[in-house]
Amino acid sequence: MKRLSALLLAAALFGAIGFAKQAAAQLPGNNSHIEVSFVMVLAKNAKGEVETRPITSVYTVRLAEDVQRFCQRAPKIREILLAYLTKYPPEIGHNNRLKLEGLGQKVVPYVNRMFGVVVVTDAVLLEGGRKLTKGTATGLPFAQIQGCGRVQEEYEQRMNQLLKKREAEDAQ
Repeated sequence: MKRLSALLLAAALFGAIGFAKQAAAQLPGNNSHIEVSFVMVLAKNAKGEVETRPITSVYTVRLAEDVQRFCQRAPKIREILLAYLTKYPPEIGHNNRLKLEGLGQKVVPYVNRMFGVVVVTDAVLLEGGRKLTKGTATGLPFAQIQGCGRVQEEYEQRMNQLLKKREAEDAQ
């Protein structure tokens, strides 16, 4: 009986590992979660003192075809976030953590205004300079956060394939 339980447990673990690798290898699709590198912002504590804190932002991009355009404008998106958080700095709570609830949703209209259409549907701000596309977080079956580096590489590969195809057609 113990052997059977151990075999079932091992099979479940290997199946979960295989599923995690498939999930991590997926291309961005509709409602993709894209992480933009962190920004350093000023925050005020209860005493009125100002501190500098890192904030990581994760945006939900509505359509798969908008992910590339979003990633190409990631520096501008960081600039928009920084400008907003400079104008409306987050507060530091009594537990020494930033109060970021709802701030991400307030940034979304400014990001969409830059695009001229609704590209981003949601944003989440996290305290700290986190890298959610590397390490243990990517091995989980539900990990679907992408970074722009991978998206840019795939875009360049596709463009190179199209150029080679066009050159081959022109040579004929």
